[in-house]
Amino acid sequence: MNIKKLSYNQKRKIMLACIAIVLLLITILACATLIYLLYGEALFSSPKVQLKKAENYAAIVNDTPKEGIVFVGDSIIELYDLKKHYKDPLYINRGISSNKSADVLNRLQTNVIDLNPKIIVLHVGTNDIGHKIPYNDYISNMDKIIKELKGKLPNCKIIVDSIFPTVTLDNYNSKNLTKVRDNYTILNFNQGLINLCITNNVTYLDIHHHLLKGEKLNKTYTIDGLHLSESGYNVVTREISYCISNLLENDKKAPNN
Repeated sequence: MNIKKLSYNQKRKIMLACIAIVLLLITILACATLIYLLYGEALFSSPKVQLKKAENYAAIVNDTPKEGIVFVGDSIIELYDLKKHYKDPLYINRGISSNKSADVLNRLQTNVIDLNPKIIVLHVGTNDIGHKIPYNDYISNMDKIIKELKGKLPNCKIIVDSIFPTVTLDNYNSKNLTKVRDNYTILNFNQGLINLCITNNVTYLDIHHHLLKGEKLNKTYTIDGLHLSESGYNVVTREISYCISNLLENDKKAPNN
């Protein structure tokens, strides 16, 4: 098409059509962004998606190293780049975003126990709080998880990680994520975990304390007020590494070794 030969009205119509297309694309992008902010977590971590991830983990069990260190839990674990932070193929990630304690319990056999790990790092709870699962139901699920692991993996070391604090950043996504995950409730759930670990004689790891600034999550440790930044995961790696080293060292010193 030779633009120079077009009349003024034709050029005007083409220009208006281009503007209309650009505005339409901007509107679609804005709507998609709004939908993601409102429902993003649910869209990408629906029960069906979570179940599929659990099935995928189960399908590769025979190709996964055994007697390793298995991390199991929610998005805090799934987003944790173990290969980068530990550089060891025996560190195995079995996190699934949006998992609650009941979800971890349901997939425990195929995703964790079948790997016959020597150490398990268990981190789950913020979604129980987010979905308003009653405290007693959460503690009951965690007790069942611990008891099943101890019963089927008697030689395995179990580390129960604290639920991490939150902080509300100045954007809608952060406000949406943290409004139902208040730090008072998190502290209450963590106290229940402490008591549970004492009763079951397993290790409670208080990373929560190391992520605080005042009474809230340090803003430099998070990307949205709930999930961790790289510097936040550096803190987590430091504390978990120290805990694992102590467990292995104490195991060597045990009289039966």
